[in-house]
Parts: sequence; structure tokens; C-alpha cells
Amino acid sequence: EILHVCDTWSWPMMWLRLVFAFVFLGPWSNAETDSCPAEGCALENLSCVKWRQTVGCDPKGSREKNGDKDCHEEIGIGSSGYCQCASSSSSERVKARAVSCDHRPFRCSTECLQAARYRCIGWRQTGGCSADGTREPNKDQTCRALIDPRSSGYCECGGGRIIRKPGCVHGEWAEPFTCLDECAGEASLYEELGVDSSASEKEIKQAFRKLSLVHHPDKTRNDPVLTARFSQIREAYEILGDEGQRAIYDSAGLQLLYQFMSNKAEKGQSSTTEVKVTLEHMYNGQQIQVSVPRVLVCRGCRERQTERCRRCTTRCENELEHRQVRMGNMIMQQQVQVPSKEKCRTEQHPVTLTVERGSSNGDTLIFQHRGGLLTPKKVPGDVIVKLVEAKHAAFRRAGADLHTEVTITLREALLGFERTLQHLDGRTIYFGHKGVTKPFAVMKISKEGMPHKDPTEKGDLYVKCKVEMPEDGPKWLEEMKR
Repeated sequence: EILHVCDTWSWPMMWLRLVFAFVFLGPWSNAETDSCPAEGCALENLSCVKWRQTVGCDPKGSREKNGDKDCHEEIGIGSSGYCQCASSSSSERVKARAVSCDHRPFRCSTECLQAARYRCIGWRQTGGCSADGTREPNKDQTCRALIDPRSSGYCECGGGRIIRKPGCVHGEWAEPFTCLDECAGEASLYEELGVDSSASEKEIKQAFRKLSLVHHPDKTRNDPVLTARFSQIREAYEILGDEGQRAIYDSAGLQLLYQFMSNKAEKGQSSTTEVKVTLEHMYNGQQIQVSVPRVLVCRGCRERQTERCRRCTTRCENELEHRQVRMGNMIMQQQVQVPSKEKCRTEQHPVTLTVERGSSNGDTLIFQHRGGLLTPKKVPGDVIVKLVEAKHAAFRRAGADLHTEVTITLREALLGFERTLQHLDGRTIYFGHKGVTKPFAVMKISKEGMPHKDPTEKGDLYVKCKVEMPEDGPKWLEEMKR
């Protein structure tokens, strides 16, 4: 009889445990609803229940019920939480697009239509410091496994969604992550275009063109899910396709970018650095890779003591604080500088210099918003790179003209000579003189100097002739008579 009673209560107790796990622990618990099966997610006919707001700019934070919104209301930047969706065929509740305060505006009515994209399948390891490198399936991990950010691979989510992680140096200043959290969150702008953060300008443009052919409204016949995807893809390209906006997004995030575009955030100070370039670079034109130092705020480290945050040892810029100051019978607001509570780090930031043909010593190249981020309340300033011409072994520059020297013997000075020299572009220049050449005479070779910015114009090349005098005059004269 005792066993019979336990059997009778076993099923209700099991259901109570499942309900408790789902309702109170949510999709980040150990419930099976956290991830997709290997064959993928098949969440269909999901409709929106409501936007569920959380506190502390943390989607896992405590619920803030007075911030909940209806499905068709826009969720603007500055709010954290998740969309709660429901299936018409079951009582299952699903979370979609769990976001911190730094996100793009969206509506839960749209996100629940593509809820499968927010479910995790697993981590897929690759090699070669690229998410598109050779697969290493023996190193794959489950959705809840903590992944080293220096590992290369991708999180595979439902709905064909892939979150690329190039790893190696690109993950050096990132926190460890789980694919469960990555899939549950908002797609980054790079993910929207199917590239990773190391993508070049050309790769970003190619990715947008490819996706436009599939998701453009003319192709999707007003499908609500595909139409929403195209809007996200277009917005991602508008930001990443602009050098300045991409730089702000990479170093400061979306929230500060939107504030700057709305004239609600200040721009930090520009920094100037000098880079030595050769005369060959200035003559031929060249793209060169250089590194410029900059200081960045370690985002998310204000109150945290992770391994990454402990490596942030550079002092941040002071912040401005408003304080009330009593002056006689009046109380006034005054701005004062106070030490920042943020943590900063110094990095060598790679930039590509395009040295144009005809560039001059002292020319400057400006890289918008690629400077340091010394305070989280300002967008990065510009990096101004000043070109400094390195001394050349054979040529000296004067404006658009080039000067060089050649040494000739006394015999050649009296009877004539022929010479060759290798120019800055590798060509061989033939020149000479018939007859007497006076010491320090200067020969002009037209149109062989530096190119102007106008490619049809060039300066001239001037060759100074230095006569090498014999050490023993009578002996040299005897040799000349032979």
C-alpha cells in the first residue's frame, strides 16, 4: 500500500518539478528547453506574450514588472530583458532576444516569429584562427560549456543562425562565454552579415550584396520574418560600411553610437602620431600596416574582478561630476573633475595607411574615431597620422624634385662619361655627358622627379657630378699618355 501511494504521487510531483524549473529558472536553467536537438530547432506557430524587463542592464537580472511592454511596442536602447513567446499548440514559454541595455530597437512581435534563432545547438570548433577554418569536431562543446574566447569556431543556433568567433588575438580581451548565452542574445552587426569582427571592408560589402539577393522584399514576397531580417541586415551594413561608425561600434557599443548620432554624446580628443615612410612609398604609392597606441575603457569592468579586468591597469581619464557648492547664501552647481572608477588598458591598434603617390613629408592621414576611449561617456576621438620621410641612401627630395650625386674620374670629366642609376620604382635610368664636365656641375633629367598628386605631372631629377681628383698628378699624367 505504501508503494502504491508513492506511485500515485510520482507523476504529479514530476510535473511540479518541471514547472518549477521552467518558471523560476528560465531558459538558463538545466531544462531541456535551453537548447536544440542535433537536428535543429522546430519551433513553429509561436506568438508573442510580452516584453519582460529586467534590472541592472542584465537579461538574467531580477524582473522589473512595471517595465513590461506589449508585443507591438518598440523596445528602445537602455532597457534589458527578453521577449516571452508562446506556442499555440502547447503551454511552453520561450525566451527570444535576451538583451542588455546596449541593443538595437526592436519589437517582440517580430522576434517571436523567429524565436528558433535564439535556441542553442552547440559549439563547433575550428582551426587556423578563423571561424571558417578547418573543422575540429573532436573539440566541439555543449551549449553550457564555458568557451575560451581565444578559441576559433562558432556557436550553432537554430534557424540556421551562426555566431562566428575568430578567436586568437581577436578574443584576447573578451570574456569566456557559453553558446547558450550567445544564441539567446541579440545578433551582433557582424553576425547579421555573416562575417566576424576581423572582416575587411571588402568582405563586409560582398556579404551585404549576397544577403540582399536573398532577403530583399522584392524576393521574399512580403514574408514577415524575411522582411524583418532584411531590415536588420541593412542596418548592420549602414553602420559597418561606414569607417567612423564601425570604429565607434567596435570600441564603445551601439548605445553610445546612437547617442553620438543624435548629438547626445561628445567626441573624445584626437591623438597624433608619427609614422616613418620611405621615399619609395611616397614615389610609388603604397598601403602599409602600422600600429598606433591607444587607451580603451575595459567595458563591463567597473565593478568586476575577472581575469580580463585584472589586466586593465592603465589609468583612465578623469570624469566630470556635478556638485552643489555653497557660495554665501546661494547654492550653485559646479563641474569638478573626479578620478574615474572605470578600468582602462593600452593596446597597439592596427591601421592601414594608404600613402598616395606624390605624398610629402608632413602630410597627415585622419582615421575617424579610431583613437582612445578614455571615458565611457565619450565616443573615441580621431587618430591623426603624420607622415615622416625617412632619409634615403641615394636620393634627396626638394619639393617635387629629386637630387642625387654621382662620382666621375678626372679622365671622364675631361673626355665624357656614361652612367646608370636605379630609380625609386626599380627602373634603370641612363645618362651621361660628352665633353668637359666641370666639378659639381648639375645635370637635369626632366620628368624623372617625384610625381605630383596630379598623376600627369612630375618633377625633375638633378644629378650633381663630383670629380674624383688623382692623388699623384704626374703619375696620372703619365698614365694618360700611354
